[in-house]
Amino acid sequence: MIPVMLSPYVHLIENRLIPEVVHHGIFHRLSGEVFDVEESIGALLANLKATGKIWIDVEEFKRRKDPASLRVKQLIAKEFLISEGCDPLVLFADQYVVRPIQNPAIGWRTEDGRVAVVRTSMSGHIFSPQRDELPEVIEEFLPPLAGELFLQAEGTKTLREIFDGLKLSVDLFWSRDFRATINFLTAPQRQLVKFTSRPENLGNPFAPCNIVPRNLYRSRNSSTAAGSATIAEFHLHGIPDAKWEFDLIEPTINHAFRFPSEALAGFDYGARFCCAALTSEVLAGSKETGGLNILEVGGGTGTFARSFIKQASAIATLGLSYHILELSPTLIQAQKETLCGDFPVTHFQQDATEFHLPGHKFDLIIANEVIADFATAAVRRAPATPEDSDKEPASRIRWEGEGAADVDHYELFVDDAPDSFLINSGVFRFIERAWEHLAPGGVVIVSEYGGEQRYPIQEYQLNHEEFSIHFGHVATCARKVGFSSRLVSLQKFLDVNDEVSMLNGREEHILCIDRVLQQHGLTLPYAAISRREFEEKFGELFEQTGIVGITFSPLSTGFHYGPDWNDFLVLILQKPS
Repeated sequence: MIPVMLSPYVHLIENRLIPEVVHHGIFHRLSGEVFDVEESIGALLANLKATGKIWIDVEEFKRRKDPASLRVKQLIAKEFLISEGCDPLVLFADQYVVRPIQNPAIGWRTEDGRVAVVRTSMSGHIFSPQRDELPEVIEEFLPPLAGELFLQAEGTKTLREIFDGLKLSVDLFWSRDFRATINFLTAPQRQLVKFTSRPENLGNPFAPCNIVPRNLYRSRNSSTAAGSATIAEFHLHGIPDAKWEFDLIEPTINHAFRFPSEALAGFDYGARFCCAALTSEVLAGSKETGGLNILEVGGGTGTFARSFIKQASAIATLGLSYHILELSPTLIQAQKETLCGDFPVTHFQQDATEFHLPGHKFDLIIANEVIADFATAAVRRAPATPEDSDKEPASRIRWEGEGAADVDHYELFVDDAPDSFLINSGVFRFIERAWEHLAPGGVVIVSEYGGEQRYPIQEYQLNHEEFSIHFGHVATCARKVGFSSRLVSLQKFLDVNDEVSMLNGREEHILCIDRVLQQHGLTLPYAAISRREFEEKFGELFEQTGIVGITFSPLSTGFHYGPDWNDFLVLILQKPS
C-alpha cells in the first residue's frame, strides 16, 4: 500500500452552462492538462481533498481495468496524483516555460524597469454577457521575479535555465519565495505561464501548455441571457442591440470578416461570397434576361448585403433586386441603417421556416449562417413489439417522436442513428418554402456549421440554443422536394487562403490589446485580422513598447476571432429550369 495525494498544483473546476446541471473537471495549473471527471472520480477527489491522501494497493491496482481505475492511472501519469513526499515542482524544473496562447494577457517592461500586464481573469467566463458582465480588464505590475519569468516565457528555455540566467542564488530555486512566485503566475485566475516538455507544440493553441481551462472552457450563461422560450421569440424580443449581439455574443464568420482580408484575397466576406455565387457554374440555370432577384435570409447587421450588393453591381451584367427576410425588428433596423443610401433593399419580417411572399419569385436565395437557428425535432427508437419478431431485421426498426414523420416522408438515412437523435426539421420547412419562391432554374445557397453525416447537436455557447446541421439529411430533403444538390466546404466555395497567419484570440484578446491601443489613440475592432494587416497598422507601436503575448497562427488552426471555418459547409441547391 502506498499513499497518494493531490498535487498542490491541481485545481478543481466546474461547468454551470446548462441550467441545473453541474459538470465537474480537473486541470493541472503547470501543464495545462485537463480532464472531465466521472462521478466516481469526483468522489475520490472529494475524499482526497478532505483527507489529504488515500492508500493504493499497487499490485491490485495494476490488475484493474475498470474505467475508474484507468482514469486514476491517467491522473497519476499526468502528475495530478503524486506519491507522498514527492516535490511536484521538481517534476517541472527542466520543462520549457511558456505563455499560454489562449490567455489574452499581454505585458511589457516600463521605462522604470517594472513589468506591466494587461489581462482578464482566467478563473471563469460568462457566455452571452450583459453590458455589466464583460470581463474586467485588469492592469497590474508584476512582482520583480514574476515579471522576469513572464517576459522570458517564450518556450525556448526551461525553468531552471531561466533561473540560472537571472544569476540568482541556487538556494532560492527551492525557496518559499520562489514557489510563491510560481503560485502567483499559475494561479487559476492568472494562468500567465505553463510548462511543457514538448516544444514542438508551442505553436498549437490547443496543446495543453497553451490552453487556459476556465470551468471546462465554458462557464455559466448570463443570468438574464437564458432569454426566450423559443429561438423565434428570442429573435423577436431578445436582441436589444445588434452591434453588441454580433461583436460579443454570437460573432459570425461574416461579421468577423466584414473588412477586406488577406485571407479572402483582399475582399470582405460578403463581396467574396458574391464572387462565388454569381458565377455561371452556380447560376447556370437562371434566366437570361431581366434583373437578378435575390433574397437573403437572416440579414444580421446588413454588412453582408452591403458588400454583396456593391460587388454584384460591379460584376453583374443584369440589374439587381435585393430583398432581406428577417424576423428580428432590432436587426431590421440595423440593416436599414447599414444600407441607407447604398442600394434600395426590401425587408420582409417573417419566420424563414414559414415565409410566404405572394407574387415573389427569386433567382437566388442565400441563407448564410442562419439555419442553425431553426427548430429541430427529436426521434427515438420505438420499443419492439411481439409482431416485430416475425419481420425481417431491417423492418423491425421503427421510429417515434415529433421528427419520425419527417424521417419517413423524406426517406432519411438513419441506419447509423443512435437510439435517440435530432433532425433539422426547421431546415426542411425552409427548403420547402424556398422551392415555392424560386423561379425555374433558381438556386438556394445555404452555409452553416455541421457535417455531412453528423447528427445535430445542441450548442450552448451563444445566448440562445443553436443546432449543428446534418447536411446529408438536408440534401436528401432537398432532392425529395425536387432540387439537385452539391455540397462543398465553405473554405473551398470562397477559395479561402487558410494558410494566412491570423491574430490569435477571441473577444477577450481584443479587449486586452485594445486597452493598450487606446492609450495611444488607436483601437482594434472586434474582427479577424491577419498578421500582415496587424503589423501594418500597429507593428511599429508594439515594437517600440516591446509588448509580449500577441501571437499568430494559420487561419486553418481556428483560433481567431469568430467561428472556425473548418466547421462550415455550403449546400448549393438548384431548381430545374
